Amino acid sequence: MIWYVIPARKGSKGLPNKNRLLFNFTAETVKSVNQDVIVTTDDEYIIDRAQEYKFNVRKRPDDLAQDTTSIKAVMWDVLSWYDMKNDDVVVMLYLTYPQRTWLDITAGIEFFYSHNAKSMLCKKEWQGTHPCLAMFDMYNNKGKQLFYHNYYRRQDYPAVFELSHFIAIFRVDEFYKLNNQLYNQETIFMPLKKDIIDVDTETDFKKIEVAYA
Repeated sequence: MIWYVIPARKGSKGLPNKNRLLFNFTAETVKSVNQDVIVTTDDEYIIDRAQEYKFNVRKRPDDLAQDTTSIKAVMWDVLSWYDMKNDDVVVMLYLTYPQRTWLDITAGIEFFYSHNAKSMLCKKEWQGTHPCLAMFDMYNNKGKQLFYHNYYRRQDYPAVFELSHFIAIFRVDEFYKLNNQLYNQETIFMPLKKDIIDVDTETDFKKIEVAYA
């Protein structure tokens, strides 16, 4: 069975009420599979909206609705609450990707199954400073490499990509082996073929408003 899980915590510092503002985008995208959708939230407003869509709702305990709560702890609670089976598959959909379509989701699921994967995230083109040039600040006028290397020519730098949770998929029996960002060495990464806005600030949200105006 495939479950579609939407994490939607009430609090947000970068953009107040972010998940309330973004909820309808994802809700409309997955409404055709509403009986298989689970919304995990501590927000009464979102609970009401989820129930209008006839989604399943897991009202989060207070200890899973903190700024410091990991997404793995939240997902563990959902898997346990709904007594999911080892061969069930979870498609986790953050609300912060309002551009995501049902076609994107089905493409992700197809990619997951066609690669016989146990877990999957997405990847997008790296556009920042290469990690070979980044250093940990040791706060004593010294630095430490993010990873050991002796490269000096840019042409020799290893290829890198940016991890994205645009779509996150995993088998339940693999979930317990994943780290707090929901991946491990066996995770595969689906390339994203379009520019994706991950909404975290008011500026990000205004870009979405313009796009959908």
